[in-house]
Amino acid sequence: MSETTAERDLLAQVARVRSRFHGALFGLAVGEALSAPAIYGRPGAFPPVRDLLGGGPLDLPRGAWAAHMSLALGAARSLLEIGRSDPEDQRERWRRWQREGEGSATGECLGISASVARALVDGVPDPSLFDAADAPARVAPFAMRYLDDREALRSAVRESATVTCHEPQTFTATRAFADMMQVALRGAAPTVILASGDDLRSAAWDGSSRPAAVLSAVVQGFSVGVGFKDTVLRAVNLGGPADAVGALSGQLAGAHYGLEAIPAAWVAAIAHRSMIADLADALLAEALVGLVDPA
Repeated sequence: MSETTAERDLLAQVARVRSRFHGALFGLAVGEALSAPAIYGRPGAFPPVRDLLGGGPLDLPRGAWAAHMSLALGAARSLLEIGRSDPEDQRERWRRWQREGEGSATGECLGISASVARALVDGVPDPSLFDAADAPARVAPFAMRYLDDREALRSAVRESATVTCHEPQTFTATRAFADMMQVALRGAAPTVILASGDDLRSAAWDGSSRPAAVLSAVVQGFSVGVGFKDTVLRAVNLGGPADAVGALSGQLAGAHYGLEAIPAAWVAAIAHRSMIADLADALLAEALVGLVDPA
C-alpha cells in the first residue's frame, strides 16, 4: 500500500524533530568538548579554538566532555527511567557521577564546580557559594521530554535546579533558557526563540560563570545567526567559563539548526555517541506521544 500525502508529511515532520533532538544532545556534547583548550583562559591568552582538539586544563581527550554533559545525561536517564522529573533520583545519579564517574566521558568526574560539589555532598546548596551555570546547562533533556507542555517543563527545571542551586536569578535564567530550548526544538524561527528568552536580555557578559552572564553570551552569539559551527566556536573562544558557554550554545544551536548542521567529523569524534543517539531517540519517543495527534 502506497503512502498517503498525510503519512509522508507526518514522517517528514518526525524526521525534522528527530534531527533537532539529536542536534540538541550532540550540540551540548560538542560545545563542551570544543571548549577544552579555552576553559579558564582569557581571550588572547590561548590559541583560538577552530576545531575539536581536547586537551586544556582538564586534559580531556578529543571528543570528551566534562561536567555539563554528564549532568544532562544523568537527568535524561532519570526522566526516562522514572517517567517524570524526580529531583531526588537526579541527585543520586549525580552523586554517583561525583564519586564514581558514572555518565562521564572518561570514567572520572571532571570540571565539577565548587557549588555543585558541595550541594551533592551536603544534600542542599551552600548559600555561601555563588551558583554556577550548571542548571541551565542541563536543560536540553527536560525541554525534549516536555516538548509539548511549557508549565510542566518550567516546573521540572525549577525542581531540578534546586538540587544544586539557590539563587532566585538562577531559577529565572534556567526557566528562560528552558523556554528558548522548547521553542527551538519545536522548529520556531530565531526571532521567536530569542523572544522566549526576554528575561535574559538585561544581563551582560562579564566573563564570570554566573548563569545570567553565561546566558547573555549565549543569546548574543545565537542572535548573530551564523550557523552551528561559527556560533559555538565564537562561544568557546570567549574563554573563562567556556565549558558552560559552549554547552549552552551548542544545545541551543543544535536544537535550532539540527544534527546535520554539526560538522560530521565532530559528531563522529564524540565519546559514547551511540549512547547519546539512543537517549535522544528515547526522549523523542516520549515527546511524540504529546506532539503527534493520532487523528
